[in-house]
Amino acid sequence: MKNIPPTYFISLTALCAALYAISIILTAYLPTPWIVGHLRLGIIIPALFALLGGPWVAGIGAAIGSFLGDIFGLVPLGRTDPVLALFAGVPANFVGFFIFGFLIRKYGSWGSFLLISFLALLIGNFIAAFNVVVYLGFMFPLNHPWATFSGALLGASFNLKIGLILGFLLFWLLTMLPVMLFVFPPLVRALSPILKKYPYTSKLVLEEPRIIVPKGFILGIILLALAYVLYFTPIVNIIPFETIIGGDVKFGLTYLFFLTFITGIIVIFLPFLIFTLKYLGKKNNGKI
Repeated sequence: MKNIPPTYFISLTALCAALYAISIILTAYLPTPWIVGHLRLGIIIPALFALLGGPWVAGIGAAIGSFLGDIFGLVPLGRTDPVLALFAGVPANFVGFFIFGFLIRKYGSWGSFLLISFLALLIGNFIAAFNVVVYLGFMFPLNHPWATFSGALLGASFNLKIGLILGFLLFWLLTMLPVMLFVFPPLVRALSPILKKYPYTSKLVLEEPRIIVPKGFILGIILLALAYVLYFTPIVNIIPFETIIGGDVKFGLTYLFFLTFITGIIVIFLPFLIFTLKYLGKKNNGKI
């Protein structure tokens, strides 16, 4: 892999930040069913720039883009404030996409992409969730519009705070992961003629079935286990969903269960489908 010249690095980082910020602004009006944050479809942009420029481009671009997007998209809607955007969003996006870029460049395969996406989003969203709870519980200004919630959190038990962190983490992770898994690969496929011409792009290879199938199976089982825990165990007694959601708790859990369950099933069987289509394509072309 060639080293990226400084001019390319600066240009790619700036472009990544700008596109990511625009995507956040455009989707700021798409809330989750729990009125927490928003549907962040734009996570595929720093992921794409991780292929183009590596971990530093993806991490720095995502951090700057997240801050700008929050300032001009979420702050006007009252879903964050500048300090929280800097305290939670910036480090979470930097670390998450730096890890994604580093690992995807190191392993460079679609099978690894499945597990790397899960790991990067897990770590990044944990940082965001932890910092949000710390900020709301200890650092918020007295005139903050969330002062009532923050005051209650400040006097809450340790278990409640841990539960709140876990709740935010699950919400964000399980809504972002399907976007990464099912939107990013078609995007890379569509842009492949352009990406192949760019000399610094990290290549993603499609492994043999004996390699990629177990990776898809592992991630799928993890997601199915999470779906089971969400819907068939009394997790609502551990995680303060009603504090986060502020609405129909059962609807939120049902939505999250089906989203996670369907994603897990697809991840398990997707490698089989890919290789079936690949086999049929070769057969139709007379190669098999």
